[in-house]
Amino acid sequence: PAPGGGAPPLVVHAEVQAAIDAGEPVVALESTIITHGMPYPDNLHTARAVEEAVREAGAVPATVALLDGVCHVGLATEELTRLAQLGRERVA
Repeated sequence: PAPGGGAPPLVVHAEVQAAIDAGEPVVALESTIITHGMPYPDNLHTARAVEEAVREAGAVPATVALLDGVCHVGLATEELTRLAQLGRERVA
């Protein structure tokens, strides 16, 4: 929980929010394979490939991750790269 016992802050990426607002499909992708499943840079290449497959299928990818104690729904390129580089290190 966040300080004070509440839920951690939530940040929804602008692209994901726009898709939700427009009623377009959004696919949630978990981040465990990025942080625990594969070594860098294989994990980053795989994450990008999965996001691209979602886009090719007509949906918006929304990788979900906890970064610096903040829950993110959809990651910017820099955030995805950081997550991949940190790998097994604690990122929350």
